[in-house]
Amino acid sequence: MVNGMKSVMVFDPKDSDEQTATKFANWMRDNKSAVGDKAVMTATETREYLRKRDAM
Repeated sequence: MVNGMKSVMVFDPKDSDEQTATKFANWMRDNKSAVGDKAVMTATETREYLRKRDAM
């Protein structure tokens, strides 16, 4: 597992937009509980983390 996360969605840059959308839809269907995973930072938390990291 990646940093204790329950599931991870991996995007392949070689996939078309349609393939990526289909894979993501399938992942969302199969991993609904993972969306609320506490190990995943919110957008606000991510911005704050990056701001602090860049200030170092």
